[in-house]
Amino acid sequence: MISREFKAGIAVLLAAGILYWGISFLKGSDLFESGVEVYAVYDNTEGITQSENVTINGFAVGKVANVYFHPDNSGRIVVKMKITTDYPITANSIAEIRSADLLGAKEIALLLEKGAVLIENGDTLRSSVEESISESINKEVLPVKIKAEKLLASLDSTINILSGFLGGEMQSEFRTSFTNVNRSISNLGLITDELSTYMADNREALGSATQNLERLTRMLNENRDELDRVFNNLANISDTLAQSNAGAAMRSLSQTARRLDQITASVEQGEGTLGKLVANDSLYHEVNSAILSLDKLLEDIRKHPGRYVEFSIFGGRDKEAKNNE
Repeated sequence: MISREFKAGIAVLLAAGILYWGISFLKGSDLFESGVEVYAVYDNTEGITQSENVTINGFAVGKVANVYFHPDNSGRIVVKMKITTDYPITANSIAEIRSADLLGAKEIALLLEKGAVLIENGDTLRSSVEESISESINKEVLPVKIKAEKLLASLDSTINILSGFLGGEMQSEFRTSFTNVNRSISNLGLITDELSTYMADNREALGSATQNLERLTRMLNENRDELDRVFNNLANISDTLAQSNAGAAMRSLSQTARRLDQITASVEQGEGTLGKLVANDSLYHEVNSAILSLDKLLEDIRKHPGRYVEFSIFGGRDKEAKNNE
């Protein structure tokens, strides 16, 4: 017959075994589960702890069995992983620590590499650590931060320069300038209003002018051939004038004008026959005197024709014969 003490001892052993298995299971280690134990060495584990998942492409293939310092006292950290999958994992794969979610949980992702050798129990994989979200943000924000700091420094220097530049009389001049600018804008507004009023009052005239311009444009388009012919003729005339000896003709005309000036000067000075006729009035007086004498003779002949002409109806011929004898 089994004693009570024996039964109590067996119960205690079973309870201790179940407790140990439960604690191991909660830590991610299953005593009854087979697998391959591999290692990876990190300078910084980013806070990864025991029982974190080991994944391939997001699928869990094992657990982190243990995390401890390297025995060489270098400060590096060894992570022991237990792989429970039958999926072939090459020995040159990389065990990368990365963020599992936005809350900061970590996992080890196995980045498979091509190769023929598979992992075995006790192998050490290559390691890497993915940049954290804060590091990525800092890396992206750092250039912007540097540029912002430079911009703020430049703005500060610019403000200091403007503060010194706008002080004293310069400030008064700037105020005057802004006042003038405001006045100019006001005048521009008035001009715009006046122009709008003018456009409204002369809308019909402007419309008529526009129609006339359209009519002129249409007429030019319709007579384009004639205009081209006229312009071609003008071009031909210009070419003819350019090719002609216009310079020689102008020089000859200039020489003729100079000679005419010389002749006119000679006439005015009384040189030559024409000059004497123009300068001396004796010929005029003689001709005038002869005309007066002729006028007197004609007047006397009209009054006394008998003195100069004898009329005889019957004896005129005999008298003429006697005179001939």
